Amino acid sequence: MAEYDLVCDSCSQTCDPLDAVVTWTADGDSESDFALTHAAHAPTSGPSRIEARRLIWPNEFLAFVNARFGKRIADPEPLRAIVAALAPFVMRHDNAAEVDGMRAASFGAIPGVKPGTENGK
Repeated sequence: MAEYDLVCDSCSQTCDPLDAVVTWTADGDSESDFALTHAAHAPTSGPSRIEARRLIWPNEFLAFVNARFGKRIADPEPLRAIVAALAPFVMRHDNAAEVDGMRAASFGAIPGVKPGTENGK
């Protein structure tokens, strides 16, 4: 496993940022059960979620972290681990995902998905 690999909390395998999601449970002003998983391993309903490909954009990363301030988090360690795992992707000066994301966002598209299609085919 490389130094900057993301690791799925569900299967313990490496996870590409474009195929990962962060999920958590929100209940009023408290949050819990933070997890970074492959999209296929994430619950489809119930918890809050955000795609990791968005969290490696600097502004989205900061917005996610700032939104956690003021929340009661019973077990902050999983959140700390997720923030630490994503930080190297955010801080890279040549963050290709951010560049692709901004380019795609200017067209209202998703990076890597052919315009006019939903699944990239």
